[in-house]
Amino acid sequence: MNITLIGMAGAGKSYIGKALAKKLGYKFLDIDVIIEKKLGKKLRDVVVSLGDKGFVKLEEKTILSLKNPVNTVFSPGGSVVYSPKAMRFLRTVGPVVFLKAPFPVIKKRIPDMSARGLVKFKHKSLHTLYGERLPLYKQYADFVVTLPKGATKTASIKKILKVTDKLSK
Repeated sequence: MNITLIGMAGAGKSYIGKALAKKLGYKFLDIDVIIEKKLGKKLRDVVVSLGDKGFVKLEEKTILSLKNPVNTVFSPGGSVVYSPKAMRFLRTVGPVVFLKAPFPVIKKRIPDMSARGLVKFKHKSLHTLYGERLPLYKQYADFVVTLPKGATKTASIKKILKVTDKLSK
């Protein structure tokens, strides 16, 4: 089985995803890191050079190129929900879990939006992006795992395993 973690930048997709993969004995794939390595640039520079639409297409192409993944935890960028094709693919390879962190937590973890490769940040505030993406994350998620302020990595992993374990029964 594969598991995809979606959510806003700062929700903990990579942090929790790495630990979840280790606990399950799975591989961990951070799509943003794959893109950075492939292009030899920081994500924010890729977004700037390609623009929002160009980046979403690149992210989609990168995800669709993942052939027959097995026992993998995926952490795509927060903008993945702007690509219905990428989300359909991710849903076919395993459950999609939305890591829902409250806005104050996201704001604290991303004090400088320009330092991150956030799609659409030039034209919108972090709060506006959060509000825009929330319904998309819910739409594509098989499961929503709410991560309250102060949630530990271990508690978060337990919540994810509790909801995804339902699939194996």
